[in-house]
Amino acid sequence: MQEVSGIMGVFYTASEWFLKMATVNFMWFIMSLPLFTAFVVIDLSHAAGIVFFGAAVLLFTPLLFFPATAAAFATARDWLLGRDSSSMKMYVSNLKANYKDSMKMGVPFAAIWLVWYYAYFYLRTGSDSLDLLFLIIGLALFIYTVNFLSISVHYRMNPKERLVNAFFVTTGSPLLSLFILGSNGLLIWISVVKLLLLLPLLTCSLSAFLSFSAFYSFTLRVKNKQEAKTSS
Repeated sequence: MQEVSGIMGVFYTASEWFLKMATVNFMWFIMSLPLFTAFVVIDLSHAAGIVFFGAAVLLFTPLLFFPATAAAFATARDWLLGRDSSSMKMYVSNLKANYKDSMKMGVPFAAIWLVWYYAYFYLRTGSDSLDLLFLIIGLALFIYTVNFLSISVHYRMNPKERLVNAFFVTTGSPLLSLFILGSNGLLIWISVVKLLLLLPLLTCSLSAFLSFSAFYSFTLRVKNKQEAKTSS
């Protein structure tokens, strides 16, 4: 009987976490839908489409996508720290509290990602080494963006401090970077190639939870090392 109770407890916990993540992910997906639509609908085979796509990215990323993603990271932090509230309320509260800041920081990130996107897909020369360089820059930029979001929702810093610390975390913690790249790469590949339904259901919320959990574990290790040095 105890074993049955234990199994039921596992299923209950799993279903509870699924519902929490699905709720947050669905709200993120709805806010991000205009940006996703731009990727699918706009024809990039001619100059007008390229210009229109760039304008859509520069508009929708800071206004909708970046704040929505930052709110998902903040909610993942709340889950990890054991804050007890409904996921919808936490997400909306985090979105409202950080919207202006996320919108401002979304502008440079949108511009940087747009430059990389155009460079990677339209300025390629067919050189394998150059293509590889563009790919490495994109992967590093992805890790940097994830670390920036984790820092933004966990620490009270001005924009410059967050940008600088995100760089040091990205370059100074290869294991964290590899985990972020591997876990998110697998999740995005499954969501886009194998199971598209994951995109509105779990992709962002699960990515935020895994990424922030790894980041939080990293910060705790750094803190413990600093305290050990201080006490010795």
